[in-house]
Amino acid sequence: MNTPVELDLPARADYVRVVRMVVAALAAATRDLDEDRIDDLRLAVSEACTLAIGAGDRLRVVAREEPDALVVDVHDRPDDVEADELAFAIISALVDEVSAIDGGLRLRVTCGPA
Repeated sequence: MNTPVELDLPARADYVRVVRMVVAALAAATRDLDEDRIDDLRLAVSEACTLAIGAGDRLRVVAREEPDALVVDVHDRPDDVEADELAFAIISALVDEVSAIDGGLRLRVTCGPA
């Protein structure tokens, strides 16, 4: 398994673009995903980051490879995550799996081996 890519940035909208670019570049470089799947991942990451920005002062994102998936954790704060239902539904439509984790959301894109 590869070393996770971790980003810890100020929770501001202008940093969402950086997170999207890093996650998309990682997906394109390590996975056999078509451009539509990468675009979906970009949008899902944007939505998750937007939720995080509204919840705290830091934006922490960890992307890691698993044998059958790229997993992206978007952390907003150490306590409860109160996901907006519409954003959660949008994210769910874009990735294979989304779940609430302690202090954020986990996005999972299933794909072939890295």
